[in-house]
Amino acid sequence: MFSSSGILAPVVNLIRPRDHHLTVAGRRLHLLDWGGEGRTPLLLLHGFTGHAHAWDTLSIALQPHFHVVALDQRGHGESDPADTYHAVAELDDLSGVVEQLGLTSLVLVGLSMGGRNAMYFAAKRPELVQKLVIIDIGPEVSRRATAPPSGPPEPDTWESIEQAARHLHRGNPYPGIHYYRWVASHSLRARPDGALVWSWHPSIKARRVPADVDWWAVLRAIPAPALVLRGAESPVLDRDVAERMARELPHGRFVEIPRAVHTLHEDNPEAVLAA
Repeated sequence: MFSSSGILAPVVNLIRPRDHHLTVAGRRLHLLDWGGEGRTPLLLLHGFTGHAHAWDTLSIALQPHFHVVALDQRGHGESDPADTYHAVAELDDLSGVVEQLGLTSLVLVGLSMGGRNAMYFAAKRPELVQKLVIIDIGPEVSRRATAPPSGPPEPDTWESIEQAARHLHRGNPYPGIHYYRWVASHSLRARPDGALVWSWHPSIKARRVPADVDWWAVLRAIPAPALVLRGAESPVLDRDVAERMARELPHGRFVEIPRAVHTLHEDNPEAVLAA
């Protein structure tokens, strides 16, 4: 049940998050609510091909301090697909979610694609964002991000959770194989023929288009205190771009996370939590 303010009540600490679905402009969006009535709301936005459960371990660590909510963005996890995917279109999704949850001031945390969506929301709805955390994404994406991945190509289907976990581990060993086994178990779905595929909807790749946005202007329009986190080994956010972001933001700060590539909260969770 939701309270009159929209937030789950009266539970303060949950052993597991509660699933909830909201309908925004006819689209069903799924979120995980970790409880925490009376605490500052904190909304987590995952990266491209990610999902709300990718934040579970960080959510547990943040739960004593915030009312943590993690959203499956359109076409990801258990949320409905859409005709297009970019930050401008997804502003309406986030506005609808925040409104239906009854939030008037929140901390917004976004990784990669979710970071771009968070930046845009913070610029367009500044009255709602108390603080902003941008994780490993910026107005400019590194040329290294377009380099072909090393190792064997990803198959269209998976024979097992273990096979998918091993593939993820080869790409970035920092989180460890045990973590990948867990996250892969939340990231796969079975097709009617029994084959295992990633849970994101195929349209997220077919219909993803760049938004016509001046991202540096977006940054300059964010009044909230903003923290920029970059992985020390990131192939997506170059260090000079991250440093410029902290200067261009009206109230920006930059922290580089050691022993981390792109999914910083997976690669070095304690450093991210400390930051």
